[in-house]
Amino acid sequence: MGATEETQLAEILKQSVIKGDVKATEQTVNKLLAMGTGARKIFELLSAGVLHVGEQLSNKEAFLPELVVTIDAFKKGLALIEPKLKSEPKEGKPLRIIIGTVEGDIHNIGKNLVKTMLEVSGHDVFDLGVDIPADVFAAKAQEHDADIVGMSALVSPGLMSLRKTVEKVRQVRGDRTHFIIGGYATSPALAEELKIMYAKDAIDAVNKIHEFINKGGA
Repeated sequence: MGATEETQLAEILKQSVIKGDVKATEQTVNKLLAMGTGARKIFELLSAGVLHVGEQLSNKEAFLPELVVTIDAFKKGLALIEPKLKSEPKEGKPLRIIIGTVEGDIHNIGKNLVKTMLEVSGHDVFDLGVDIPADVFAAKAQEHDADIVGMSALVSPGLMSLRKTVEKVRQVRGDRTHFIIGGYATSPALAEELKIMYAKDAIDAVNKIHEFINKGGA
C-alpha cells in the first residue's frame, strides 16, 4: 500500500468524522493502523474532522446535533488508537500546562481538543474550564507551578480578559510561565504584541508547544 492510498484513507477518515459515521471511522482507523500509519497522525486526522465542524458551528453553517455525532465518531476512533498513543515516544520533557477559556467566553471545542492532544503527548494538563477570570488563571498557574498557560478566546469581548490574564500571571510568575493563545478572536498580531505564542488550531497549538520544548523553552 502506497502513499497515495494512505492519503485517500486520510481524507476518508476526516470526512467520516465530519459526517459522524462511526462505522466508517472505525474501519478507516483500522486500515490506517494496518498500513503502519502512526497513532499521532491518525489522531491529527480525527481532530481535523472535529475542528472542521467546530468552525462550521461558529459560522452557523452547522448546528449542535452535527457536532454531537462528530464528537461521537471522534471518540470511537480515538479509543482504537489510545493505547498506541500512550506508548509512542514523547517529544521532550513533560510540561505542566494550565488551559482555559477566558472570562466572557464559554466556547470549549478547541480547548478540549488541545487538552486531549497534550495529555496523550505526556503533559500534565489542568483544565480550568470556560469563562475563567484572570485571577483564577494566575492563582492556578502559581499553585501548579505552570510552565505554560493556554487561553482560548472566540469572541472579541474575551480579549480584554485575555490581556488582563497575561498581566496577572506575569505579576505572580514573572518569566517562569509562558503563554499560548488561540481561538477566532485572537491573531498572530496580538500574540506578537504580548510576546506570546499563537496557534491557529488545536493541532498547531500542540506543535508550537513541542517547538517551544525543543528550543529549550522549558
